Formats: sequence, structure tokens, C-alpha cells
Amino acid sequence: MNNKNKTLADKSLLSLTWPIFIDLFFIFMINVTDAWFLSQISDNAAAAAGAMLPILGIGFAFYSTLHQAGNSVAGQRIGAKDHKKIASTYGILTLLLLIAGLIMAAIFFLGASTFSSWMGLSGDIAQMSQVYLSTLGLGTWILALRFATNSILASQGKTTWNMWSTTLMSLINIIGNYILIDGKFGAPAMGIQGIAIASIIAWLASLLFNIVIITYHFKVSIVFPRSWLSLKEHSVPLVKIAAPSVIEPLSWQLVQLLMTTMVVVMGATSLATRIYCFNIIYIGILYGFAISAGVQLKVAYLMGANKPKSAQNELITGVKIGLIGIVIFLIFIISFSQLLFQIFTDNQEIWLLGGSILLISIFSEIGRSLNLIVGASLRACGDAKFTSIVGFTSMWFIALPLAWYFGIYLSWGLVGIYIGASLDEALRGTSNILRWNSGKWQSKGLYAKKN
Repeated sequence: MNNKNKTLADKSLLSLTWPIFIDLFFIFMINVTDAWFLSQISDNAAAAAGAMLPILGIGFAFYSTLHQAGNSVAGQRIGAKDHKKIASTYGILTLLLLIAGLIMAAIFFLGASTFSSWMGLSGDIAQMSQVYLSTLGLGTWILALRFATNSILASQGKTTWNMWSTTLMSLINIIGNYILIDGKFGAPAMGIQGIAIASIIAWLASLLFNIVIITYHFKVSIVFPRSWLSLKEHSVPLVKIAAPSVIEPLSWQLVQLLMTTMVVVMGATSLATRIYCFNIIYIGILYGFAISAGVQLKVAYLMGANKPKSAQNELITGVKIGLIGIVIFLIFIISFSQLLFQIFTDNQEIWLLGGSILLISIFSEIGRSLNLIVGASLRACGDAKFTSIVGFTSMWFIALPLAWYFGIYLSWGLVGIYIGASLDEALRGTSNILRWNSGKWQSKGLYAKKN
């Protein structure tokens, strides 16, 4: 069969997942290269941008949630061969993401100084954080539309094209950073603002690439609503999944924001260590995301096709691949932790503290992998409320209080923060497995009543 005509039904979990992993890896490399370029300015610059990541992450959480809801709804419709509603699903998804992007752009641009103040930042770090957030935030609507086009390609089983799109984005981002950070080839030296502008240019290039592939190569039909009734009809399935689903990632970002304020109190060394550790560990998180995204696409399709046993098998395969991969990754980064930290800084105090954080991450990342993979499968079936309730409860009433207790009250510092977060991830992963084993997800799909 021609690769161009292959659908989710024809693709294995591995063939869907490896391009998603490469795609996410290049996104990770954008974060790493940004962190490296920022560290060339100063550790304060890296800390300033890193402190704003939880705030930017709130917007990204909205985009990612809508993106995943689009994958789930479109996948179920494709599995059920309900082709009339697929194009409308894509149109609604694009419109909702555009609206969300414009709203978040306004919030980030107008609220940069307020957010910096809330974080307790001052001096040069506060000034640089405001410049970074206002500049990058202003272009975030472009990223929102890119999420829409990525969802369209992924739900069609064309994950390889998302990989190439992100590769292009990564290259343009690196070139932009090199040129704009200190003014190469006659360009102005823009420092931290140049890094933000390079990211926006890279997002735009990736978005345009996706539009060309969708429109001219695959000729995917996208139908926008022409009336309020049409808007309501086709947005309801998306909103039913996205509305509860956004609670968990939004809570995660808000909790991370509050944890960051705790770390700010601990000093610049702890803040920089947290940022560098996050960049090192994040490739493992992205591996879990890749597996969960591939499993989600397959499970959504199989639910639409009324094949729950096959969906169960796909999940089991995904969990096995996810756990084996994350354990291998953790062994690698712990073994070479000092070399990895040297990429970012020569501060040996950061190396020592960061090594302790990586050891704690053994527990958090195994739990996170289970949480990501099983949670994504539950949402793919339409069982989003359960993961949202558990996620909200665990993060606000376990992760945050324990992080404060261990990190601030017992004065364990950054180590205490990570211990609290690890216990939260383990609890949520276990809860999702128990929910899946109950079999209640089988009655939650769009076409469940027709089975």
C-alpha cells in the first residue's frame, strides 16, 4: 500500500510512535539549545526564561488539550468511518485553537510585568523575564494553529510529516538564536528577546509547512462552521473531552508555578538547577508523551471501530515499551549526569544538587510514564473526567502540600520539592491503571451507544 494512503488502521503502534518521538525530541532540542544560548548570556538569563516557562505552559496546556481532544474525536470518527463529520471536526479544532491562541497572546503580552512580580523576581532577572514573556507570548497564537495542523496530520496517521515539520522548526530556531542573540550578519544584538523572536519565526515556518502538506499533498478537507448551530453541533464532542481534560495539565502548570515560587526563595542556584534538570529529564518525559500519543491514536481509532479488546492490547504494548524505555534512559542520564550538566554551566554546586535530583527522578518518571500512557488512553475513549478529578486532587492536595512540607518546612530545599512531585506522579499513574482495569472506559466513546 502506498504510504500516502495508509491510515491508522494500517499502521502499527511503533510506526506511529517513532516519528512522534523524533518530533518531540526536536522540540526538546529547541528547549535545550535555547537554554544553552541563554546560559551564554548568563545564568540569570537562563533563570529568567525558565521562571516564565510555567506561565507559558498554561497556554501550551490549553493548546495541547485541544490537540489531544481533536486526535481522540477525529480518530473515533475515522475508526467508525463517519467521514462526513471528520472535516467539520478539523474546522472546529482549528477555530477553537485560534481563539485560545489570541486570548493567551493578549494575556501574556499585557500581564508580563504582573506575572514577574507574582513570581517574586527582581532586578535583572525580573526585567529579562518580562521581555521574554511579552515577546514570546505575543506570537503564541501561531503555535496554537501549529497544534491544530499537527492534530490533523496525526489523526490521519501522518505522524512522519509532523516530524519533518518539527525538524525544520528546530533548525530555523537554532539559526535564529545564533543570529539574533548577539547580532550576526548585521542583525541587531537582541539578547533574550532575540531568542524569543527566533522561536516565533520557527513556529511560523513549521505552521506554513504543515498547511502546505495538508492542503496540497494530502488534500485533507477542512470545513469551518457556517452557523451557530453547526458550531455547537461539531464542537460538543471536542469540548466534552477537552473541558475536563484541561483541568489536569492546567493544574500541573499552576502547581509548577507555585513550586517555582518556592524555588525562587531558595536562591538563583536552586532555580538554575531546576531549569537544567528539567531540560535533562525532559527527553524522558517526551518519550512517555510519544508512546502515549501513539497509543491514544490507536485506542481512539479502535474504540470508533468497536474493538475494545484490540484497544486493550495496544495499551499493554504501550505500557511495556514505555517502562522499559524510561528505565534505560534514567540509567543513562544518571551515569553521565556531570557531563550533561557541563553542557549548561561550570557551577559545581549545581552539578552536585542536580545529581541528587536525577536520582529522585527514578520514582517520578516511572510514575509519570504510567500516568501519561494510561491517562491518554482513557481520554481517547472519552473517559476524561476520571483522570481530571484524580489529577486535580493529587496535584493540589498531595504534590503541592508535600513539596512545601519537605522543601520549605523541613528545609530540604529543591530535593524536597522533587520528592513531593514524585509521590504525586506515582499516585496518579496507579489510579489510572486501576480505572482502566475496571473496564468503565468501554462505555464512554462517541459511538458507544450504537454498539
